[in-house]
Amino acid sequence: MKDLLKICRRYIVTAVLTVCLVLAVNIIFFFVYVVRENMHKADPYYYNWRTERLAEALTLGEDGYTLSEDAARKIDDSYAFAMMIDQQGNVVWSRNLPEDIPLSYSLTDIASMTRWYLKDYPVKVWTRPDGLFVVAKPKDSIAKYDVEINLSTLKALPSYLGAYLLCNLLMVFFLSLFFGVRLYKALKSVAGGIENLHLQKPLNLPERGMTATLARKLNDVSILLYRQKLALDKRDNARTEWISGVSHDIRTPLSLIMGHADSLEQNSSLDETGKKEAASIRENSLQIRNLIADLNLTSKLEYDSYPLRLAPCSPAALIRSLAAWHINNGLPDQFQLELHLSPEMEGAAVSGDADLLQRAFRNLTGNSIRHNPKGCRIQIDAFLKNDMAELCFSDTGRGIPLTVIKALYRPVSSSHKGSGQMETSSHPAPHVMGLRIVKQIVEAHHGQLEFELQGDACRRIKISLPLCSQTP
Repeated sequence: MKDLLKICRRYIVTAVLTVCLVLAVNIIFFFVYVVRENMHKADPYYYNWRTERLAEALTLGEDGYTLSEDAARKIDDSYAFAMMIDQQGNVVWSRNLPEDIPLSYSLTDIASMTRWYLKDYPVKVWTRPDGLFVVAKPKDSIAKYDVEINLSTLKALPSYLGAYLLCNLLMVFFLSLFFGVRLYKALKSVAGGIENLHLQKPLNLPERGMTATLARKLNDVSILLYRQKLALDKRDNARTEWISGVSHDIRTPLSLIMGHADSLEQNSSLDETGKKEAASIRENSLQIRNLIADLNLTSKLEYDSYPLRLAPCSPAALIRSLAAWHINNGLPDQFQLELHLSPEMEGAAVSGDADLLQRAFRNLTGNSIRHNPKGCRIQIDAFLKNDMAELCFSDTGRGIPLTVIKALYRPVSSSHKGSGQMETSSHPAPHVMGLRIVKQIVEAHHGQLEFELQGDACRRIKISLPLCSQTP
């Protein structure tokens, strides 16, 4: 909302500044025009050929009136005609006089002519001892208006203009404020709707005013997002229920298979070949059970439906428990497991689900054992760094291929697609179930999982978990 208030403030300030700029430009142009006109009138040529100078250029001699050549040229260029009226009202001299112009005038005609027009010609007059000198501009070239201003009003004109400008500025400011408030109210509901879109619930913004179209589109988008959320929830629930149902249906017959296979393996009357086949059935059944458990776990972690039992736990204790589990379950002779725990790790604790973290660690060491049948050295380093517990798992085996890491971070919706087609059996998708569970467990604990590449394979995985202040 603070950004919205900033927008409205800028809108009001911009409107006021725009009006002030327009007024300033108009005032500047007015003064430029006045100065230009005064400079034009101060020009010697303009001054020399005012009505007075034209009248003085007309002289009376023995042969009558004579006009100088310069004055005659000026009248021909800038005026319609010129004439001289004597004291009796008769025209005694003229130049370019139209036929419709009278040759004698009364006092009333002269009074009207000097104030207004002569046959629609705007005229200027100049008195001389021998009469009245008259020059006329062309028709429709000058407009004359009768303007009278009280002297006291004229003296108070500057204060009136100041008050007028002030009133206009106040009116502009309050109008801008009024429209700014209206804009703020209209945008406030729209901004609130945009902020609530992430909730994926239908909006009900008022569709009126200047933001009616925008509000209508936001309402439509919210309905579309809500329908998409319902469809995704329905699909995810169906997937979770299907996985849970299949797991439940398989568990009972799988237990029977493992039990019978174990009985056959312990049967003394069965030969060695039969016992090996029974042991193979039991081991593969156990692998199927573990895969189903992994599928259930990754599904629950993906949809945040796994109940985390968070409690302070010691990463060092979990690492030692992991090593003990491998030794108790018979670590093959071709494998070596080394632990390097820094002294400060002994008192460190993280908030987590100990069983899930143990599962993630076991998956990493299990990958090293399963994918390196010829053996390798497995090393686990644990230390503190920047309020984080750093756990590094590395081995000297073949490492994790880059294609597996890419498949791990590929979206689930595209993991079964390649170039728009289903993947064929010649290019099967890499198996990443174990690593995916590790990634989901680390992310569920607000940690980070990093793969350190060496060439085209990863031989070192780092898990970073945030420390907690409690002791385990």
